[in-house]
Amino acid sequence: MYTIFATAISSPTILMLTILYAITSSITVFDKRLIQAKRDGTLPPDEPMLPWWVGIIAWADWGIILTLLILNWKFALLLFLVKFILSVLPVLEIAGNIIMRPFRPKIKPN
Repeated sequence: MYTIFATAISSPTILMLTILYAITSSITVFDKRLIQAKRDGTLPPDEPMLPWWVGIIAWADWGIILTLLILNWKFALLLFLVKFILSVLPVLEIAGNIIMRPFRPKIKPN
């Protein structure tokens, strides 16, 4: 049985949402870094961006953390803090690059 704001961390729902949050966060951070690099000029302007559906993953990322806040607010805040630390370090960016590698459009050679 689930109790609001105090669900056990070892419950299958919390564990599944935590794994999904890690995956969606890494994709979101990687997309954010690509947008920043293109805006700053460190990425060539003709470099292709990620597909449009990555924006849906960004919304899912926020939905997952809000669900975790409802289920166990202390764990969700800790997880959000860990996400912040891992996004400052390039850990989530590298993981997002690995996950999204098959979906990045290729540039055709001239």
